[in-house]
Amino acid sequence: MRFAGGLFYISGAILMVVNVVATVRKGSFQKEVPAEAPALANIGKNRKEGEGTHLWLERTPVLLGILSFLTISIGSSVEIIPTLSLKKSVPTISAVKPYSPLELEGRDLYIREGCNSCHSQMIRPFRDEITRFNGKNGQYSKAGEFVYDRPFLWGSKRTGPDLHREGGKNPSSWHYKHMYNPRSTSAGSIMPRFPWLIATNLDRSKMVDKMKLMKNTFEVPYTKPQIDSADAWADNQASKIVKDIFSEAADLKDAYAKRPKGELEKKEIVALIAYLQRLGTDIKTTEIKTASNN
Repeated sequence: MRFAGGLFYISGAILMVVNVVATVRKGSFQKEVPAEAPALANIGKNRKEGEGTHLWLERTPVLLGILSFLTISIGSSVEIIPTLSLKKSVPTISAVKPYSPLELEGRDLYIREGCNSCHSQMIRPFRDEITRFNGKNGQYSKAGEFVYDRPFLWGSKRTGPDLHREGGKNPSSWHYKHMYNPRSTSAGSIMPRFPWLIATNLDRSKMVDKMKLMKNTFEVPYTKPQIDSADAWADNQASKIVKDIFSEAADLKDAYAKRPKGELEKKEIVALIAYLQRLGTDIKTTEIKTASNN
């Protein structure tokens, strides 16, 4: 479809050039000749003998406007009504689950810091895209993977690599060091440092409200027990991430040895890591189970 559309587009451009050249060749150049547009004759709205339908419509703006509106309305209805009549227009992937409370907070931090301004989150269905960005999973992005994303973060801006398959590609300690100083993990990186994420405590005051908003407004299938246990859920996930960081990087463990226990679990960096480690991990490389829209 894209090829056909492009073919029509380039064909029209070529035809325009041919038309301009043919028009120029038909004419003759006359230097400094005064010109004046002739006065419009009042020929009324009635169709003249031998006058074509299109030419007649062009000089009856009211009728042309009404017919144009009807044409656009019919075309829009044909496209919009079928979509509105579907309960869901995107196939459901059974393996895709809603974000955990900590991942939801991490996603908001990702947006707040403008990460999506440099990193796209949509691997196109091309071999080079999949090979370059597949990470742990070897799949291009599926529409059903984004059903719980509000707002969507699709885009084509790639100052940095696409991150949709980032989950599991690098250890949590790598993300910690990368956010503190990108050059320590990626030589020559132009990404800025984000040290405040390590120094600032995560504000969880709106976490439960966010989950309720997602459930009530966007029909994200959070259960009441999940919402009620959001803080404990986030605490457990944060503790696991910190445990992974310390087990993977002894230098970070030593750096936090003299600090209060549980301090790192409260920082914004942990929530951001939770989100990054979730990206693109819901589907498997060998099988995608979909549920019927019926």
